[in-house]
Amino acid sequence: MGNVEIPNWLEGLPLAPEFRPTDTEFSDPIAYISKIEKEASNFGICKIIPPLPKPSKKYVFSNLNKSLLKRPELGLDNSSLGVGNSWKMGADGSNGGVSRAVFTTRQQEVGQNVKKTKGGVQKPLSCVHKQVWQSGEVYTLEQFEAKSKSFARSILGTSKDVSPLVVEAMFWKAASEKPIYVEYANDVPGSAFGESQGQFYHSHRRQRKRTYYKSRVDSSVCKETEMGGVKDTQNDESNGVTAPSNGESCLEMSKSATTMSTSTPIEVSQSSKEKSSDADNDLQGTAGWKLSNSPWNLQVVARASGSLTRFMPDDIPGVTSPMIYIGMLFSWFAWHVEDHELHSLNFHHTGSSKTWYSVPGNYAFAFEEVIRTEGYGGDIDQL
Repeated sequence: MGNVEIPNWLEGLPLAPEFRPTDTEFSDPIAYISKIEKEASNFGICKIIPPLPKPSKKYVFSNLNKSLLKRPELGLDNSSLGVGNSWKMGADGSNGGVSRAVFTTRQQEVGQNVKKTKGGVQKPLSCVHKQVWQSGEVYTLEQFEAKSKSFARSILGTSKDVSPLVVEAMFWKAASEKPIYVEYANDVPGSAFGESQGQFYHSHRRQRKRTYYKSRVDSSVCKETEMGGVKDTQNDESNGVTAPSNGESCLEMSKSATTMSTSTPIEVSQSSKEKSSDADNDLQGTAGWKLSNSPWNLQVVARASGSLTRFMPDDIPGVTSPMIYIGMLFSWFAWHVEDHELHSLNFHHTGSSKTWYSVPGNYAFAFEEVIRTEGYGGDIDQL
């Protein structure tokens, strides 16, 4: 890896605010978000560190695999079929030799092709019509983790953790050089949270039972119009950069805010998208149990008291139920505005740091105009 030069513009970006709620504050997500909203909106994004212990990787992988196994359309790793149809993991987090769920990645290009003009000046080829996503491959969690670690070692020259700032400097350098290819599993239906067995779970089930009979006549219309959802990490970037590590939440404040995210070696993160997964039968009071039974569990938070989305009779992937994002070094998600200008909650379950860039909502249109003129040479219409 050698010495990595940190660009002045990158080093000069201020960090988004970081909040550490007390147990009492953490008990009411909507009230706490309302409390910090004004300060966080100045950055378009913030980091929230829960007052809870960090669940183990074993717990996270177990929940995620159980969740993915409930989605038959995602497939199964037949090479690991054993007795029964469950997924087991050893104490070290390795597969226990039984069936494992799989997911499909998308291939991303980092870098750009350039052409030489007179005088030897290199000019990037137009990327207005560049294809961002291409089909990737099918992996189990363990297979993808092994591949991502191997790729990270080849780029970083070490298997040790590298600071997020250094990784970002390397990412932006790679973005201007000969293309390399990474893979990203985004919008994967599922959850690495265990299913809540406490008051939040039962309250949600009672509410869904009440509203179902009222709305069943037009529920098919809702399902048609509300599918599509948003993605795991949504926010806007202006002059804030933050890198949550394991067990931290990222709240993206909308109002037409815009966000982009990049990843280091392997990360499993999740935002409001699709519900699945029974929790691992974790013992009451342990780290995993506490997280799953907290009101910030992304499988139930959209139905929390004070949230308008609690009145929606059907689950909307990316709005009322979570999805998973599984990344590797240099995997990224493009700048975007959150659907319907909603806030976005992202929880970083396990793996290396993930970095979000954000632009406050008040600067969204100005930011888009800069991208249109400077990034695309004015070749696209105004947004």
